[in-house]
Amino acid sequence: MKSAVKKPKKPAYKVQVLDRAINILEFISRQSGGEAGLPELAAAMKLHKTTTHRIAHVLESRGLLRRGPDSTRYRLGLHLYDLGCQAMDNVNIRDEARPIMTRVAYEVGETAHLAVLDRAEVLYIERVEAQRSLTMGSKLGARNPVYCTALGKAILAWSPEAEVDRILAGCRMEARTRNTFTNPLSLKRELERIRDRGYSIDDEEIEDGIRCISAPVLDPSERAVAAISVSGPAARITSNRFQIIGKTVMKAAEELSTHVGHTASAARPSDRKR
Repeated sequence: MKSAVKKPKKPAYKVQVLDRAINILEFISRQSGGEAGLPELAAAMKLHKTTTHRIAHVLESRGLLRRGPDSTRYRLGLHLYDLGCQAMDNVNIRDEARPIMTRVAYEVGETAHLAVLDRAEVLYIERVEAQRSLTMGSKLGARNPVYCTALGKAILAWSPEAEVDRILAGCRMEARTRNTFTNPLSLKRELERIRDRGYSIDDEEIEDGIRCISAPVLDPSERAVAAISVSGPAARITSNRFQIIGKTVMKAAEELSTHVGHTASAARPSDRKR
């Protein structure tokens, strides 16, 4: 009996001219000066200059591209900003985060949190508990100091240095436990280590017996707009699990970052001007 011949899968539906237009926009966005001339575009797209010019002309007429001061080089148009703002207005970060947090809580077996920065505090806006996890003290709408929480440190590590200085200047860095950072300079050195490894650790810094690991949710400008964390008893979140949990939380934070407009791989702030 002859085996059935499998039909080849049809390629994904594609509108060639639209695909080329998007490639042009993305190519310009990646250039160091944020602009590119027609010859560069044509070469990069592997298209004839006439074809490239026609596509660029349409994009320019719709405000998606604009000319630079010398009128020969293209930049991204401000209409892209308008569209991006409208898209961001329609993003509910809690709705986007919950399925991701549910997966993390299941994988790690501990409570997952989502928080945003409000002045010198983190505000808890979502939480998902694993079946075996202890009921954590943090509740939706609760607040904790930014300097002694993994969530807060993750957000600070991916914030402009001037903003970090302003926030810490307004903090009373009181010791919550024997491990709490109470000196701004020591905390800033810790933020450097956080940027190097990609995630933060609250090693019983706000409450004895509780540890937390967190990673930042980044916007298109590489700034932290929120953070995701995993919290649990120190007896279960042991030091030999830090890296494994850290990678899981980083992956979740990077996924949520793409939902709020972040497209590049998460660059460390230490590698760029802050």
